[in-house]
Amino acid sequence: MSTSGSDTTGDGRLQSPFRTIKHLLAQNEGIARAGDTIVLRGPPGDNTYEECDVRLRVPLTLQSYPGERAHVHCDIHTPDSVTIQIDPAASGSTLRNLEISGGAVYGVMMQTNWSQGDIEGNTGASNILLEDLLIRDTGRDGIKITPQSNNVTVRRTEIRNTGAIYPPGTPTDDINADGIDNVNGSGMLVEDSWIHDIATTGLYFKGGAEDVVIQRNRIENTGVAGILVGFDTSPEYFDISRNPRYYESIRGIVRNNVVRNTAYAGIGLYAAKDAVVANNTIIDAARVGHAALYFGISFQDWGSHAGRPPSVNPRLVNNLVRMQGGTCIEIRQSAELGGLQGLKGSPGSNWNGFEDAGCRFVDNRAGTGLLPASAGSLAQWRRTTGSDGDSLLAVFPLADDGKPLAGSPAVGAGTIVADIGDDIEGVKRTPPYTIGAFQSVAPAAAGVVPMTLLPGEARSAAGAGSALLALAPLAEVLPGKPGRWRSAALWLGALTLTFAAMTYAVLLIRKRNVTGWLWAYLRQDWREPVPPATTRHLLFCFVDHFEPGWQSPGLAVERARVARWSRDLPTLCAGHRDADGRPPVHTFFYPEEEYRPEHIDALVDLCRKGLGEIEIHLHHDNDTEAGLREKLSGFTELLARRHDALPRDPFSGQPRWAFIHGNWALDNSHPSGRHCGVSNELVILREQGCYADFTLPAAPDPCQTRTINSIYYATGDPARNKSHDTGVRVRTGGVGEGDLMIIQGPLGLRWKDRKFGIFPRIENADVRAGAPPTRDRIDAWVKTGIHVAGRPEWIIVKVHTHGAEEVDMDTLLGGAMDEAYAYMESRYNDGEHWKLHYVSARETYNIIKAAECGLSGDPGDYRDFDIPRPAYGINQGQETRTQAGAAGTEERNAFVS
Repeated sequence: MSTSGSDTTGDGRLQSPFRTIKHLLAQNEGIARAGDTIVLRGPPGDNTYEECDVRLRVPLTLQSYPGERAHVHCDIHTPDSVTIQIDPAASGSTLRNLEISGGAVYGVMMQTNWSQGDIEGNTGASNILLEDLLIRDTGRDGIKITPQSNNVTVRRTEIRNTGAIYPPGTPTDDINADGIDNVNGSGMLVEDSWIHDIATTGLYFKGGAEDVVIQRNRIENTGVAGILVGFDTSPEYFDISRNPRYYESIRGIVRNNVVRNTAYAGIGLYAAKDAVVANNTIIDAARVGHAALYFGISFQDWGSHAGRPPSVNPRLVNNLVRMQGGTCIEIRQSAELGGLQGLKGSPGSNWNGFEDAGCRFVDNRAGTGLLPASAGSLAQWRRTTGSDGDSLLAVFPLADDGKPLAGSPAVGAGTIVADIGDDIEGVKRTPPYTIGAFQSVAPAAAGVVPMTLLPGEARSAAGAGSALLALAPLAEVLPGKPGRWRSAALWLGALTLTFAAMTYAVLLIRKRNVTGWLWAYLRQDWREPVPPATTRHLLFCFVDHFEPGWQSPGLAVERARVARWSRDLPTLCAGHRDADGRPPVHTFFYPEEEYRPEHIDALVDLCRKGLGEIEIHLHHDNDTEAGLREKLSGFTELLARRHDALPRDPFSGQPRWAFIHGNWALDNSHPSGRHCGVSNELVILREQGCYADFTLPAAPDPCQTRTINSIYYATGDPARNKSHDTGVRVRTGGVGEGDLMIIQGPLGLRWKDRKFGIFPRIENADVRAGAPPTRDRIDAWVKTGIHVAGRPEWIIVKVHTHGAEEVDMDTLLGGAMDEAYAYMESRYNDGEHWKLHYVSARETYNIIKAAECGLSGDPGDYRDFDIPRPAYGINQGQETRTQAGAAGTEERNAFVS
């Protein structure tokens, strides 16, 4: 298609295009067939197709020519017009990279043959993909989704300026012009989009829509609400065979969105069942009425047989609400139609953050004492509803894009939420969890940066480049010798660009918490030369924050996660051996709070095969010394007694174990004071049987210590948090001192992987899908040279992962890890210059203690030097790891019950 084409002589080739879309789609022409891709030329200045009611009747892809954007426009004064509509028979169609404007009614519409009397025969335009679109200046709604138009995906789309059909000054109550209006369309996904300057509501899904997900969007400047989970639908549009109670929304999810500047509810729930509203940032909402988070009532056109149920079983968690006064949460009640409530039961609200600026909490339900006239404080709301016990009332400074500024109380104030693995920018959510749409924080200076569609980092780079470009015209307008002025302008531009780059570098260093350890990295004082002609030994230790219950997915998912490791780890390890003939060994640091006997039993089976060992992991918050002791003693005794998974001290009988702290906050080290609470944690760990900590490195988390790339003893100081920030290095001929040995993994800068090709990324030995164990990373880990002082030829590489997360399993149990092991076995295991040893966390500690005692030679001889290997229920006569290590060997059948 081309605006310079011809419907008479064109044949659809690039050299001979058609002129009008409707000609190509006309049924009587027989040109477009199911599965075809229709490409619209859209060169700048000649890209507009003035057409209304462009109608897809069979599955098609309608898209712009690469590098161009075609514009389909329908005059809004064309009666009852829609710019592009998609029929049910065109299910499976795609609209991509188009500008769509006008239409008296809708910009894009999914058609339906809905009839409530014929539920079985109902179909709508389904499995539709709308991506990389600009939909603007529509008469009413930007996108209209009709009943049974299921599984519509809207991705990377901008919708703006709806309601163009209404004259200026039209009262809002007389306007119906939403960004996205979904009536009973299930499975809708709206993500990574910008919906702004909307006459009424940014988007809603109602009429019984099931399993809708709204994620990573910006909803701004709306005349009514931001996002509504359910709303108010006429009874005839419900599928009462599936939804006899007339819920407006079922299992809707709204996560990682920024909602800003709404007249009414920021995010509202109307007759919503099992809704999840999590990790959203709501700014300046409910300026006219309602609340930032609002439970409304659905009257369903006052129909005599409608259900009008209250919302039930919602979950509002990790949301950040920033308002200057007004109402933060409200539950509505009405005396009409015999009495209606916006919510039945608990609001399910917790771990949220509310701006400390007169934020009110209203529950209109009878007997609450939180009516509008006496709207309550957060404390009153907690007492009345039993909600928000872990929520914060504080000042939350934000950048212009809604991202928390450095030092914000939003950082670390959240909790784990199932199925939220990233944030609005795609940044992986890891402890400490930040409330709101952003996991990371902006530098303090970011508050003055204007919000654009560019990502934050690209925005900074673009701004610096613009400074140089803006100075170039000086050579044309300044008097004097052109060459001199041109040189001056270019010099000044280069200086400006350099300054911008330096400023960005400083901000990046602060943002990534590099300042605390950068000087230690530059000093490189842990390094020590290896004597000539000495065989070097690489000790490779893989520790796993293994959390089957990550994001509370339910028992079935937990079982599947553990089963994947039980099935695939033996296969991965079958073809790999170190210099001692042993397979790779994986140390599972298992969380106390996620204990299930069946999961430990499955891991014990891997341990019996010589493929793993089990140690202790713990997430805790606002804990006490007594509480911590109880958790540790109970869990370690359980693992030792019931599962035979921890060794015991031969004299005291106490279980011995290694430790990784959840959320990195060892010894109460997080600046916010969250995720621990016990300042003498090192002492307690030692007294409860811990011999070493494997938490670090934690960078870019603020819990990272100043000491890096070292093995050292830390001494607990109950009067000071983060006692392990520094310590005494372990050295040959030394003695154990302090409270706990700290065994760190590599931390540095990845000079071969740079942002914008300039700024090196942090290398923190984290192995996952987004950071696979490539050869250059392995070489960097080895070159870091972590060792016991005086024994530099024994090089310890400890890497870490979160192995129970599905997104990373293909990397950890598949080709990437297979190639990593193969590379280490070829590059670092020739027997003369290098020997490779796969070691567990316990074995790593034992070899360190052997070096401390002055022992030398082959470190593989000292795997059980101090702490013995657990028996894992194997009889004393049974062969242990040396022979059991071969994957695929016959099952051991002699167990201690």
